[in-house]
Amino acid sequence: MIEVTATDLRKDLFRILDRMAETGEPLRVMRRGRPLDLVPQTQEKTVAEMTPQERFDRWVAKGPVPGFEDVPDDIDTNKSHWSWDPEIKFRDL
Repeated sequence: MIEVTATDLRKDLFRILDRMAETGEPLRVMRRGRPLDLVPQTQEKTVAEMTPQERFDRWVAKGPVPGFEDVPDDIDTNKSHWSWDPEIKFRDL
């Protein structure tokens, strides 16, 4: 953590901000004896910058879609589509 007084921050503002941007270190400014913390915001990677594993992990972290339990024709439990009727004729297209 970078610790400076308000006076020192004013003198070297741009140098300190550049250092924060490069290293990601937080900054603590002492102002009248009270600490003020500035934390650089991390920018999330775009999908194009992610590896396939990172994209998969991000997808899994989102969790299931709300309402997924309410699907009436769940393929795993409703096996009626598995039946075969040899009498059914398919028409040629």
